[in-house]
Amino acid sequence: MHVTDAQDVRRVSVLKATGLIEAAIDPAFDTGGSYRLAQAALVVCITDEGHAEIDNLRGRNGSTGAPPKPARTGIEPLHYLRMIERSTFPLRVDDAQEINCIEALKQAGFVDAAISPVLAWKESREPQELAVIRRITPFGRAQLARGTS
Repeated sequence: MHVTDAQDVRRVSVLKATGLIEAAIDPAFDTGGSYRLAQAALVVCITDEGHAEIDNLRGRNGSTGAPPKPARTGIEPLHYLRMIERSTFPLRVDDAQEINCIEALKQAGFVDAAISPVLAWKESREPQELAVIRRITPFGRAQLARGTS
C-alpha cells in the first residue's frame, strides 16, 4: 500500500518503529540537501509481531496452533531506542543499521535527529551516512515508559 498523506506517513512510521509492519519510507531531502520528514511510504507487509498484536486485540491471544516463525535479524528501532535511553546527547552515529533505526524513530517522532545524505569520507573507501541524535523526544520517553520494546 502506498501512503502519501502526512498523517498516514507518520502512522506508518510509528508502526514500523514498533516492529508491527515492514515499510519503506521515502527519504526526504530539501533542495539544500538537509533531511526533513518523509512525504511518502510503502507498506510492504504486517510482521509476525503485528499479526500477534492484531490477534491479541481481537482476543485470540495468538492460539492458532501454527509454529512460531523465526525472529527477524537486525536491530529493531524500539530496542535501539532503549539502548540509547541513558546516552549523553548529542549522540553521533555512523553505523548503517543504527541509522536505519534512527530514521524510523525520527519519522515516528521518538527522537530529534539529523541524518546527513550519503557522503564520501576521507578515512573511508565507501560513502557513509552520519546521524546526530539531539535528544529523545517526550513522545519517545513516553514510549520507553510504557516498557514496550
